[in-house]
Amino acid sequence: MLKEFVDFVDSVLPSVDPEAKDKAKVAIEQFHKDGNRFEYLLPNKLPTLSQGDIISEIPFSYFKEDGTQHIFKAKGMVISTSCHIDQRDELNIVPVLPLDFFKGDANGKRELEANRIFNYMYFPENMLKDYFVDFSKINTYKKKLIVDGINDGKIKRLFSLSQIGFYLFIVKLTVFLMRKEDEETMGIRKTVVLNC
Repeated sequence: MLKEFVDFVDSVLPSVDPEAKDKAKVAIEQFHKDGNRFEYLLPNKLPTLSQGDIISEIPFSYFKEDGTQHIFKAKGMVISTSCHIDQRDELNIVPVLPLDFFKGDANGKRELEANRIFNYMYFPENMLKDYFVDFSKINTYKKKLIVDGINDGKIKRLFSLSQIGFYLFIVKLTVFLMRKEDEETMGIRKTVVLNC
């Protein structure tokens, strides 16, 4: 899975140094040959709420095409940086949804599980193998609401990311929010700058 992800990142961010990319692929292949597997989640949670942490069900909302608000409950992943968690009053959290919610065929599900779909992230660990992260439904919460919920036991911190899980998270979020735009849009941007 990770080798496919390196290829995927290369196709989206082609400026990645080819030597570094090849070394990463070799390391991944060797890791698998040795019978090892990557752990994206830590065996124990980090001491405090951190970026990438997955929490128990909380309400999320989004607006449908007709303008009506849809509210649903799901596990959540904190996408705010750890320093923002410490210093800001709001947290950004995205839903972690059951795989049944994925709208796509078997090929699409394989793409999801190989982490080749921009706005989704998948963890193969048993605890989350039936779920995926949806970056497209970012919700903002008052930090006090979430922290008090955790302290009162109404919300549970379920998992923290390992280092490799955190890197996957950062790359997925970067690809989703900051990938290179198409040539036509970039051309228009350049034209506007040149005309100023």
